[in-house]
Amino acid sequence: MSLDPRAQLPAGPRHAGIGAGFIRDCALAGGAEERLANRLALIAEEVLGAAPANAGLVGLTLSDRRHAMRLSVDFTAADLDLAGLDQSRRGDAEDAEEIGLYLAARLADRLTTEPLDRGGLRLGFDVGRAYPPQAAATAPEALGPISGAAVDPDDATLALLVQWAEAAELGGPAFRLAPRVLDQRAQGDLFARVALDARKRPVGGLFWQPFGRRLMELSGPALLLPDGADRAAVAEALLEAALAGLVRKKIQGLVVLEPSPDMPRQGFETVGQLPAADGTTWPVLFRALEEDPGGISWVPPVLADWVTAATRRLALGRDIEEPARPKRATGAAMAAETDRARGRVTLRSLIAAGDAAAVAAGNVALFRDQGFSEIRAILDLGKPDQAAFAEGLVKAGLSPAALIPDAAGDLLLLAAAE
Repeated sequence: MSLDPRAQLPAGPRHAGIGAGFIRDCALAGGAEERLANRLALIAEEVLGAAPANAGLVGLTLSDRRHAMRLSVDFTAADLDLAGLDQSRRGDAEDAEEIGLYLAARLADRLTTEPLDRGGLRLGFDVGRAYPPQAAATAPEALGPISGAAVDPDDATLALLVQWAEAAELGGPAFRLAPRVLDQRAQGDLFARVALDARKRPVGGLFWQPFGRRLMELSGPALLLPDGADRAAVAEALLEAALAGLVRKKIQGLVVLEPSPDMPRQGFETVGQLPAADGTTWPVLFRALEEDPGGISWVPPVLADWVTAATRRLALGRDIEEPARPKRATGAAMAAETDRARGRVTLRSLIAAGDAAAVAAGNVALFRDQGFSEIRAILDLGKPDQAAFAEGLVKAGLSPAALIPDAAGDLLLLAAAE
């Protein structure tokens, strides 16, 4: 069912229940399971109830993304006190508004902000669908060798590849739960190429997903063949097919955050090294797909030497400038994406303000105390306000690890592993 219901309601507790009921009914009408509908409704209720008095009319929009539902909350003004969205402020929350925003942030699997026209602000709350565990399906013996070029697979072939890769623990998190992968591809949030043998059985696959503004992140390859020349040929064929599929797609480059041992390295640059909890490191790879036109990097003094050296090493045409402090004095917030199975958390800027350094340090301390062994943060150097978080991240023990080129704003990845 196509889903894009919208409503506008005044901010405040008086209308919070109305907004919650509207979102719940729309989610159920769109086919969401009751758990998901209730979670979205509670987010809407908490945000509406906690919205500042100067927020005016608050817009609610529900979007079905197949593998997730997104609740967008639109404010006509951006100068709002939404600091309660930051998880590290829980101990400081003293009133119902701050607690409500904290709960809304915790209920979302992913939280984002984006500016709107005429000075507005949009909060995006993504809540993923629940997929039941799949029965193990082990790949048969004597697969391969590859026959023909890698293809954009049909659903049945893609599902079979994911099931076999998951059973063999290949490819990483992207190659898990076939129904979710199919929904991601149908939504346009994942693309795939699969290599087949002469009997049309999958022998390997490579995925890519949007990353940043005009980048794609590669995952895999997941190869089902034993070591040998045939295995290397499959990896090369998959990458060649992926590159062909990205021609004239206005994609600036490819990034590989966790390259598998089978990922072909020719044509890629190493743009950094990520530490792991076991003391090892692995390279971050980048491959440009179009010429970099140059741009501006907003870099705070604490990172200037490292970013300047990395920019020169990668031969990027950048004007490196020191940003001004954010206009807002207080109210900074960060969003956190957690992977508890791997002990990893990734922090991103949500709202920048003068207290960003303290908020950044508080987030690192929070997740360190919760036992996360790999702590990362991503700063967009094309957005000057985000630089305010840098000092707190560095003082908390994170170090610059990789610079991912993007002419509209390079992405700086900071990391610490314990």
